[in-house]
Amino acid sequence: MKYTKNILFLYISIFTAYCIREFLPRYDTLLTYIVLTVLCFIVINAVYRISFKYGRPIIYTEKRIHSDKREAGMDIARTIAVFFVPLIHFFGLTGYYDSQFTLGYALPSAVRWLALCAVPLFLMITGYFKCNKTICKAHYKAVIPVLATHIFISFVRVMVDSKYHGIDVDGAYIADKILFFDYGWYVRLYIGMLMLMPFFNAAYKYLNEKWKKEVFILTLVGLTALGPLTYDIVPSSWLIIYVFAYYMIGAYLYEYNVKIEPVAAAVLFAGILLMLGKATLLRCAGNTFDWNFIGYKSNSGYSSMAAYIISTLIIIICSNIHIESKVISFPFKAVSMVSLEMYLFSQMFDGFVYKEYIADHTPFLTMFRMLPRLVGTVLILSFIASWGKKLLFRLAKIYIAAVGSTDDDKA
Repeated sequence: MKYTKNILFLYISIFTAYCIREFLPRYDTLLTYIVLTVLCFIVINAVYRISFKYGRPIIYTEKRIHSDKREAGMDIARTIAVFFVPLIHFFGLTGYYDSQFTLGYALPSAVRWLALCAVPLFLMITGYFKCNKTICKAHYKAVIPVLATHIFISFVRVMVDSKYHGIDVDGAYIADKILFFDYGWYVRLYIGMLMLMPFFNAAYKYLNEKWKKEVFILTLVGLTALGPLTYDIVPSSWLIIYVFAYYMIGAYLYEYNVKIEPVAAAVLFAGILLMLGKATLLRCAGNTFDWNFIGYKSNSGYSSMAAYIISTLIIIICSNIHIESKVISFPFKAVSMVSLEMYLFSQMFDGFVYKEYIADHTPFLTMFRMLPRLVGTVLILSFIASWGKKLLFRLAKIYIAAVGSTDDDKA
């Protein structure tokens, strides 16, 4: 990990220096940026070496040993990702992006960067569980339940749009929502991923040395995250492969157990969010949100270095959580089992929960104080609707099986 560690530390140093520049507007030059990057790199390396020297390494890896038991830590990770979906929607629905940034926007900005990790978390979880899939019929048939869920929930949402939102629903409207995945762009993305997963898995397994796998991942991350941090020297044309950058991180974490000293993880996690919140406020003070700060507007910042670091930290922490009690792990399992449904239903309930506030043009900071109640309501309603759908599908499956059995008896 010697050389790949230095590449990782360099990425973190560039990102940190980029944020720190916002705190030094009078000295914001390219030279300052370079000096800050070098200083950050030296400090990070020094901390790592000191921790290693005294037998308490901040970060290290070991081969992961899997059991047949359900992994509660990954259920927790998926639950967090599900929670982040209505949380990131909150910012789009409450005027955050159109508001003039004032002093009170530091905390909301930090929360927004955290919520942005919903998609990255789902992508990494997919890589974690799908990294052994090969080119076979069973793998490609996995798209069927995903499409069935998408079609069913889309029809429900079309009916809701017609009855409760006064939308004139016709054939073109229905086709747009179902064929073009207007209700769930992530489903269309996932289907494309599913087509390519076996090939990326084969490429990953071909790299039979750990350091080569790390170089592969760091190359994908660099091509997708460094653009905004390097004055576009790294071209934005590579952005779309952020999908498989996250996927490969998930595959790596399935094979290797990355451990971070708990105190260091907590300090790093909180420090990054605080720095991001304040840096975003300073960057946007008196203006509206700058979509090209750290990330690119073209993919909402999903490929930003901030999203990579935060979401990877979350996955690493969760993958090291082991819960023996089924009572404690059950709520996370219950959410995890309907994560796709909750994602697709959440936006439908957004339309009800936020409707009154949007019509009244409620100021963002007022809305932010209501965040727990608003997001919590959407989550609860989505959870209930998702399990209702799951129960309905199970009953339909039992009925079809029973009818098929009756027909066979008659034959």
